[in-house]
Amino acid sequence: RQRRFVGDASHELRSPLANIRQHAEVALAHPERTDTAKLARTVLTEGTRMQRLVEDLLRLARADERTGPVRRALVDLDDVVFEVAADLRQSSALRIDTTAVSAGRVSGDQTELQRMVQNLAENAARHARATVGFVLREDPSGTTTLSVEDDGPGIAEADRQRIFERFVRLDGARARDAGGSGLGLAIVAEIVTAHGGTITVGTGPLGGARFEVVFPRHA
Repeated sequence: RQRRFVGDASHELRSPLANIRQHAEVALAHPERTDTAKLARTVLTEGTRMQRLVEDLLRLARADERTGPVRRALVDLDDVVFEVAADLRQSSALRIDTTAVSAGRVSGDQTELQRMVQNLAENAARHARATVGFVLREDPSGTTTLSVEDDGPGIAEADRQRIFERFVRLDGARARDAGGSGLGLAIVAEIVTAHGGTITVGTGPLGGARFEVVFPRHA
């Protein structure tokens, strides 16, 4: 597993590095035909992609080495969801539905929970046709349930477990696109597990994928 992880990481880093090198070599060979602004945009885009990938790899490495419990405080998950949803409205033309978000508290690490919601939101937005929906509720039993769904092509039942593995991309509409590295959902699964929760994926009312996270009762 470790050898495969290193091999996959190397492969992912090779692509943006090769793109930067190719554009730099062309610019050096033909300076008179080089568009400096275009070159800078390419380097910035690929550099940002590499930075995100390295940060994700470090996060997973820390998760693998974690021996103690996560830092815990009561986190208002509804505030986190509304913040992520607001950012999504700013960065996309999708309809972002938060009408089913009610109060819900989780005992955990605020930064990690924010990243979890953000990754789920970005995944939904990447595959949505027009709508991304959030549902949050605190059940009478004390558990807190978060659902993030889209109206995209969905995920075949046979793929619903391996989608949480590292560097997994599915064929067709959920294949590599928009710089996705195949680590976002793996990080979500690590965060949920570290917080004592469970995550499943199925088909939601919107017709696409619906990711449901259930957190245990907080103290």
